[in-house]
Amino acid sequence: MRKVGIIAEYNPFHSGHAAQIAALRQMGAQSVAVVLGGNFVQRGSPALFSKFLRARAALACGADLIAELPVPWAAAEADQFAEGGVFLLAAAGCDAICFGAEQPDLDRLRQLAALLEDPAFDAALTAHHIAGGGSLASLRAQLAEQEIPGAAKLLAGPNNALGIAYLRAIRRLGLDLQAIVIPRIGAGHDMPLGKGKIASAGALRGLFYEKGAAALAPYLPECCLPLYLAAERAGAVADPAAFSLSLLTLLRAADPAGFAALPGAGGEGLDHLLAKAAAQAGSAEELYGLLKSKRYTHARVRRLALAAYLGLRGDLPRLPPYLRLLGGSAAGLREIPGRAAGIKIPVSQSLARLRRAGGDAGRVASLEARAGALWNLCLRIPRPASAEFTEKFLRVE
Repeated sequence: MRKVGIIAEYNPFHSGHAAQIAALRQMGAQSVAVVLGGNFVQRGSPALFSKFLRARAALACGADLIAELPVPWAAAEADQFAEGGVFLLAAAGCDAICFGAEQPDLDRLRQLAALLEDPAFDAALTAHHIAGGGSLASLRAQLAEQEIPGAAKLLAGPNNALGIAYLRAIRRLGLDLQAIVIPRIGAGHDMPLGKGKIASAGALRGLFYEKGAAALAPYLPECCLPLYLAAERAGAVADPAAFSLSLLTLLRAADPAGFAALPGAGGEGLDHLLAKAAAQAGSAEELYGLLKSKRYTHARVRRLALAAYLGLRGDLPRLPPYLRLLGGSAAGLREIPGRAAGIKIPVSQSLARLRRAGGDAGRVASLEARAGALWNLCLRIPRPASAEFTEKFLRVE
């Protein structure tokens, strides 16, 4: 294990995340690289703190390199999120990926990943979904259970499911990444606060909005609390009400005909549902409620609405066209070839430089700039759109 990679959102970074990095050090990892979701995350909402602050927290707690997962992948469904993440880990020179799981049985997870990658299984899943048999996630679990007893329980664990997505992506892209799975410790994904010192990120976001940053102290490494307190004082935290108004404003002002080009909207009528719901809803949560159904999960409709808000389209490149570095140490910056699956991609610390590159890199960098501008508008104290470009690379010793 020369360089081990982690795919994360750190929304926010907490003691469980620090424990994972420490465990990798104990296993012999020479350096730890993180591909970090940006200012908008997979659940279809703005991150609590900026990606730069979350990168700073991770670097302070032992990470050696932070690279950004561009927004089309950071805000995507699990398979696309996983493909983008593992691709960039390989581009950063990683020889292994580490992820947590509720049931850390790597052989079982690999068995299930192989089944889900089987073309015959995918064809059966598609046929059942077209026939109106429910959401893709529920149908996938039902069909997998018929082939591998216990598969439904494995897929019900959010960390298991994401780990399986990573294994599928590594297999699909032919990447040479060793998989290291560790038990998830502490509270489960989005579970309420428990008695321990490790809480879920979802519970910590709820605690922050209820009681403020100081209340997070028992669940954080010591270096994180000052960062979160400073962001709170500066108003540099996402405001759900501001995001809700901004989201509905852009959706109502958009040309509904463009919704058909959104990722995941084609051929199912979701574009028409989105236009109708946006015209009726008075809040983001009401919008999601109007869109959700047995066929369309809450997570899917949140991502659909966010894609429309951010200007994402279904014709984007399959894989990230660049590697943008947010921060790193000398060890982390060593051996970054900018290569994955035999394809060379540009490596830069500058979003402006990547935007000027043109082609797919320029197009995705422009979407990242738009996402940053919108995130900075959805804060308790809005910041200029240019804030995405004024943050400096975080170099650590």
